[in-house]
Amino acid sequence: MKFWTAIPLWARILLAMALGVAAGFALRPENGVVSALGLDAKAWSDTLKLIGDAFVRLIRMLAVPLIFVSVTAAVVSMGDLAKLGKSGARVAALYIPSGFLAAALGIGLALLLQPGVGAQTFTVDAPPAPPAEAPTARQFIEQIIPANPVQALANGDMLSVILFSLLFGVGLLGAGAASKPAADAIEGAASAFMKLTGYIMELAPIGAFALMAWVVAVMGAEALVRLSALVACVYLGCFIYGVIVYGGFIRLVLNLPVLPYFRGMAEPMAVAYATASSNATLPVTMRAMTEKLGISKRMSAFVASLGATVNMDGTAMYLALLTVFGAQLFNIPLDWPQYAGIVIAATLGAIGAAGIPGGSVIFMPIVFASAGVPLELIAIVLGADRLMDMARTVLNVLGDSVAAVAVAKWEGELDLAHYKTGTAPALAPT
Repeated sequence: MKFWTAIPLWARILLAMALGVAAGFALRPENGVVSALGLDAKAWSDTLKLIGDAFVRLIRMLAVPLIFVSVTAAVVSMGDLAKLGKSGARVAALYIPSGFLAAALGIGLALLLQPGVGAQTFTVDAPPAPPAEAPTARQFIEQIIPANPVQALANGDMLSVILFSLLFGVGLLGAGAASKPAADAIEGAASAFMKLTGYIMELAPIGAFALMAWVVAVMGAEALVRLSALVACVYLGCFIYGVIVYGGFIRLVLNLPVLPYFRGMAEPMAVAYATASSNATLPVTMRAMTEKLGISKRMSAFVASLGATVNMDGTAMYLALLTVFGAQLFNIPLDWPQYAGIVIAATLGAIGAAGIPGGSVIFMPIVFASAGVPLELIAIVLGADRLMDMARTVLNVLGDSVAAVAVAKWEGELDLAHYKTGTAPALAPT
């Protein structure tokens, strides 16, 4: 046991995922392992799914209360509304242009590598595309502004929870000394939830093993082979944007070393890949920001919580790339105004999709409409969507943390020694 716990958590997660892939292939009927051992492949797959879902539910359980207490505490700790507005403006100035750039990269990769050319042999044998409509302006406002904040907390409506947390923090800030007991309780709760996150993360290798084994056992290699060019483009795009764009921003704009950043984000990246959920990874991301990157608690809570709901560079890139893939697949010519429309639609769709379960699928028809791509494309890619979702979730999580590092550095809330070493400096003896 000591040998196992001595291994860094991110390495344990990756090892568990690799073992999960092997176990998943062993459960595939065509491999003969199941029949040779007399096992019920479906029952084992269902059990793995149950174990994986249990782990995801454990960390998702923390997301909503952690966001509430952390964002509220972050607002109170800022001391005045002017600083809150300044931080918010800087976050928006990073997130919005980044989304446009990610969507443009998706189009560029699709045009360069042309994953849809020659793939017209696909048949639509996946489940029919689900009907989807973008929410109206009224529905979007109702989604953001909760009529009942308690119900929003119970339902896990992230956008509503964040707005209520911000407003509650503003109220505590305005109340001054009278609100100090409540503010102290909120701060204590935030610390408790962060500690609980650490305990639950010890179960991450088990959850990662179960999730990967289930994905491979159910999907096999067929979906990956049929859409291999598209999947490769998505993974390449995530790598380019994550390593070159984010890494270049950290090195050239922030003048910080890159290696400590990726080392500090190893655990959130592994959890994001295993769970394919930014919200589920949020507690782990916030913990890594404070404990590994040296970002102040209030800044990590403020930026990461907003990023998990409005910053989706991976989704923007995917929607744009997928639309051009569909145009190539169905032999639909596109011009530059249409490409510009795809970039805008994909970026706005990614922002809107962040607060909606299955949001990327809901906004696909809107982005497809900008290029005249048939909705049958949704059915074609659904089989391999999980594999691509895992990669783009990693990019989404990296985008949140890069913004947190930037804003923290600009506002003097980044401990440079902590960032470079990955550990908090030891206190001097008294």
